Amino acid sequence: LWTRADFEAVRDAVAATVVDRMFETVGLVARILRLAREADRAISGASSMQLMAALGDMRSQLAALVPTGFVSSTGLERLRHLPRYLDGILLRVRKLQENPGRDRQAMNQLEASIAAFEAAGGRIPIDPESPAHRVRVRWMLEELRVGLFAQELRTAETVSPQRIAKALAG
Repeated sequence: LWTRADFEAVRDAVAATVVDRMFETVGLVARILRLAREADRAISGASSMQLMAALGDMRSQLAALVPTGFVSSTGLERLRHLPRYLDGILLRVRKLQENPGRDRQAMNQLEASIAAFEAAGGRIPIDPESPAHRVRVRWMLEELRVGLFAQELRTAETVSPQRIAKALAG
């Protein structure tokens, strides 16, 4: 930029974009926090000894999705998927009460993929220094949860335990 007019034109264009993006992000974060609160209430309200393992898994998932500092650690692109993951928790709580056996079968599939992820050095929340393929698998696990427990929400990508294993292999 060589002239004051060019500089001001670029500054104004950037400023307009930044403000719009900020409002979009604030609205998204407010929606995520509302859904997280709803999911927490649903989990708490469904307490039963028979459902404790599944409810504990959902509570861990919720804590991993919305920890302190989640906005910056998750990043805007992935943040856009959190409402669907939280809606998935809400649907899972409802379905769990109707058919705990079906939830247990799905949980067995999920646990195998989580174990493979952890054996490959992954952990949730994901370490910011993790290799890109491990970060991808961390989010594939969330998509797998949607596919297993809340199919009607649809996954953002095709995901299966086999695809997760392949992604972990590099």
